Amino acid sequence: MELIGKAAGLAITAALLNLLLRRKNPEMAALLSISAVTVILLASFRYLQSFREFTDTVRIMLGGGESFLLPVLKCLAVALVTKTASDLCRDASQSALASAVETAGSICALGICLPMILQVLKQIGGLL
Repeated sequence: MELIGKAAGLAITAALLNLLLRRKNPEMAALLSISAVTVILLASFRYLQSFREFTDTVRIMLGGGESFLLPVLKCLAVALVTKTASDLCRDASQSALASAVETAGSICALGICLPMILQVLKQIGGLL
């Protein structure tokens, strides 16, 4: 709970400073946004320990089912990186770059999921 308060405070402060800088120095405004995002993301990494414990529990419940859990986690990571990068590009008035990042993220997520989909289809075929 403490992290979200600090993250919100930093984000609002960076957004206000960004408004002041954008007119006279748009490059510095973009760097400010990127820096604020980096600080917030790095601060949130300490909460990944409980997420790791959760994934370990799920892995045990699935009987070592990394073939299903790992692609889901990779897709989650791709989605988070894609969303953050495309928003930063849009913030820098680069909507074409943002669209390219989103397209690349979709293709990566599809590539990650295809082996899992194939495995599910094989298991369904084995049941029939």
